[in-house]
This record gives sequence, structure tokens and C-alpha cells, in this order.
Amino acid sequence: MKPYITTVAILCGLSLNFTSRAGEGSLDTAASLWNAGQPDSHAPIGVMGDHTHGAGEYMLSYRFMTMEMEGHRRGTHSLSAEDVFGLGYDVAAKDMTMDMHMIGMMHAPTDKLTLLAMVNFVEKEMNLTRKPVHAMGHMGGHGGMMMGGMAGGHGGHGGHGGDSFSHASSGLGDITFGGMYKIHDANRQRIHLNLAIGLPTAGVQEKEHGMLLPYGMQLGSGTWDLKPGITWLGQRDNCSFGAQAMGTIRLEDQNEAGYALGDQLNLTAWLARTLNESLSASLRLSYTNADAIDGHFSSHHSHAAPPFIQGNYGGEFLEGGIGLNCQIRKGALKGHRLAIEGIFPLCQDLNGVGMKREYSVVAGWQFAF
Repeated sequence: MKPYITTVAILCGLSLNFTSRAGEGSLDTAASLWNAGQPDSHAPIGVMGDHTHGAGEYMLSYRFMTMEMEGHRRGTHSLSAEDVFGLGYDVAAKDMTMDMHMIGMMHAPTDKLTLLAMVNFVEKEMNLTRKPVHAMGHMGGHGGMMMGGMAGGHGGHGGHGGDSFSHASSGLGDITFGGMYKIHDANRQRIHLNLAIGLPTAGVQEKEHGMLLPYGMQLGSGTWDLKPGITWLGQRDNCSFGAQAMGTIRLEDQNEAGYALGDQLNLTAWLARTLNESLSASLRLSYTNADAIDGHFSSHHSHAAPPFIQGNYGGEFLEGGIGLNCQIRKGALKGHRLAIEGIFPLCQDLNGVGMKREYSVVAGWQFAF
């Protein structure tokens, strides 16, 4: 059993024990009820599956997330392009941008159960640079084929050494269906269990100039994924706090392209404070542990750059976030929520020669009715 599965199971057990103890002798008074009207009653917008709804309630949401990565890193040490070339690669990534549009819907058939669905649209772009032509060596393509950009990829300059080129991909990401089941709601604290399934709807054989793009440029996992977790929330008159543990378990050994992304553990905790009746600010810490990719592309692909090597994915990431959450109380947009969160790396320990995270920004809109 993977370590994070054990972690989630222990947290679930502890929460159930806490629920049984907290429920003894508690009074269902107005002062002890959760106040959904506070602007900080939702977690920072970068946290998914953070809240449940009352029976019969619906919620629509839209999130836009952009992530910027720049250069390479080996473990905890940054690498220059020359360092990457010195490790035997003929191409190094300069930077990569991923934009994601997330459209979500929630519905609560009962007070305890909230169902959810989310559809993603993904856009990615990676800029790379070639080793000077006189120094280019042995790392060509699997099966004797070179990287797509080597033959004058998008934005490239033909076969000249030391120049730059780029790759791009876009399309539908993996679709998620699931739900949240509330197991505790008293004394302005809530606990719910998260469980979702990721459907393999994204393209995982995206190509440019007839060659497969790197693993990180594909649009999703391409496997059926199980996403269990648990979320705890607390609230006071002018502040709120919470924590969440979520796992991602790949249910298949490989996707249609021949590989499977690594399993993941995500832990996060946050604190938010109301600034006025409509606005709150938040601070958050998050930790991610991601395994490397299993398997490899089953068709011809390059080995010229680190993003083509499956062992160069995953690692441990500690990040901090700062956010704002606004609940509109008047006018035509009454009841709508607008939020934004900036997320910045504090520590990165990458597997292999991975790409270095620079920052992420998540902005979103939510409306319950």
C-alpha cells in the first residue's frame, strides 16, 4: 500500500473519532452553526472540494489557473542550459506555461452529500534551446528519431545549433466526477470526505511535426484516477481555518500512449481573516509529493531533452499562497463570489532533471443558488 493511502486512511479514522467525541453533549444553537455568509466561509480559490452545500442547493463555478515554470532543477539545485547539456542532453527547456480553464458544477441532493463535476480545457507552451551544433551528441530519438524541434519545430530556425524553438498543445483535459460526504457539522467546525474519479478524456498522444510532444505537454493523465481525501474546516466570527489531505491514485498501469503519471499526495492548510463584510484575505501552505512516471511512450519519441525522460517528473514541493475572497452583497451580482490566489514555491526537491516551478495564479467565480 502506498504511504499516502495509509495517511488518508489514518486521517479519516481520526476525524471519525473526533466527530464522535465532539458530538457528545453539543448544543445546536445559532452561535454554534456554520455561517456561510462570511466572506471567508470558502477556502482559498486554489483549494478544490473544500465545501459542501445544503440540500437542494446548486453551485456553478469557473476557475482560471496559470502556472509558470522556468529552467531545470536537479533535486534542490538549479541547472543552467549548459549544465543540462553537460548531462548528455542535446536540448534544454527554457520555460513552460500551462493555462487551465476549469468549469465546475455542484449539487447537494441531501444536507450530507454534495455531488460535483468538473471539465478542464488545457493550453500549454514550452520554449526550448538546442546545444550548439558542434557539441551535439548521442541523445536522439527512441528508435533513431530526433526531437520534433530538431527538424525545425514550431518557432525554430532549422538545423542551426544553439537556437530556440517552442512546442504547444491545447484541448480538453480529464473530466472529474465525484462527491463530498459531510461527517461532522457542529460548533462551527465541519469535516467531509472527498471521493472523485478522473475520466481519461484528455489527449496523451499530442504531436507536432509528426513527433510526440514531451510527457509534460500532454493534456492529462489518460488513465482512470481515484481521488480520495478528507477536509476539515473551522470558523470564528472574524476568521476561518482548514486543512485537507487529497490523494491521486492511478487505477491503470498505463494509458493508451503506454505510460501512467505518478501517484500523488497533496496536503494543505490555510488561515483566512475577514477584512470587512464582503472581503477576506488568506494565507496557505501546501505540500505535494508526486511519483515519477511509470512506463514510457510506446511509439517513437525523442530522448533529446529532460522532459522526454519519465524519471524526470515528480518530486516534493512546498508552496505558500496568499489570496483574496470577495462575496458580493448588493446589486445585480449579489451572492456571487470572486476570488484570486497567488502560489509561490518555498522548497522544491525534484526527481531527476525536472522543470522548476516559478509561480501559479488561480482566479475564480462561484455562484450558489
